[in-house]
Amino acid sequence: MSESTEPLTEIPVVELSDAEREALRARIASVDANPYDEFETFLAQVRRNRGMLPAGVHAAVEALRLRRAPGALLLRNLPIVHDLPPTPGRSFSALPELAAVGTEALLAGVVDLLGEPFSYLEWDSGHLVHNKYPIRAHRDLQFGSNAVEFLLHTETPFRDVSPDYLALLCLRGDPTGQAKTRVADITRVVDSLDEADLAVLAQARYAFETDNPVVVIDGRGLTEPQPIISFRDGTRVIEYVGDLVAIDEESQRTLDELTRRVLAIATDVPLVTGDLLVLDNSRVVHGRNAIVPSYDGTDRWLQRMLVTTRLLNGDRETGRLISDRRYANYPDDYQKALSQPATQP
Repeated sequence: MSESTEPLTEIPVVELSDAEREALRARIASVDANPYDEFETFLAQVRRNRGMLPAGVHAAVEALRLRRAPGALLLRNLPIVHDLPPTPGRSFSALPELAAVGTEALLAGVVDLLGEPFSYLEWDSGHLVHNKYPIRAHRDLQFGSNAVEFLLHTETPFRDVSPDYLALLCLRGDPTGQAKTRVADITRVVDSLDEADLAVLAQARYAFETDNPVVVIDGRGLTEPQPIISFRDGTRVIEYVGDLVAIDEESQRTLDELTRRVLAIATDVPLVTGDLLVLDNSRVVHGRNAIVPSYDGTDRWLQRMLVTTRLLNGDRETGRLISDRRYANYPDDYQKALSQPATQP
């Protein structure tokens, strides 16, 4: 196993040796439960193999969790199934058979080092493993399966429970090399702002434009305004999305400056097959550049899992699926993409 730093970034990189990769491949093969219809059985099998990950992976993930390392970690040369099927052209939940791909145990094994897997009832048909790849019907949405630029964002902000961490496993890299996952350390940006800007960002002045508004301000339908900087149990929380708007000119000027600084330090990471990117959702924002998918079965394919340290506390009886309380205020086209899986390529 080798350790390094991604060029021009502060993202630690841990690369498995070929021998470690093949040993891990053998271990995850023993997990045969389907995570899409028997998740708890699947996770129990993963947890019985807790020692399957190399010690260097454990150490790197633990350093991220304890904030002794940057808020992003890139693991490389992980085992991806040899018989990976073509990248689907429709929503994963709309496939004729919801079979495990064979990579889910690997992703869950890393996620389990950080906390409890969870998701939202309205997302991905209630699956805990999310399969993300370009879908033609989602091309222009701010959605992980789009083709336009996926703006830098905190994952699922302004919720009662937002992910503490997320992990992205690359099953198939972009054959054109154009797709880049974008990462920026937003805590570094916020720490560079002056007190006046921080005071503005701590006020409930920021929202999303929507056709299902909570409020209408200056003729714009908006979600409930929220602060970008808040505090939870005494800990500062930063929640940012590239398409937020402000409710007044002063707040918009502050938001524009924040966005300018975030974009200035953003790093592009080209994920290739066998890469797994772990992100601390409280410290970094992420996105992706615009791409030109072929929709022919060769497009980039990621699997994602969300992690909480606050919701379950190890008690699965409270439920891993929670309702997205902001769902009713999503724009109509976004709601449709979530509630009605794309059934046609």
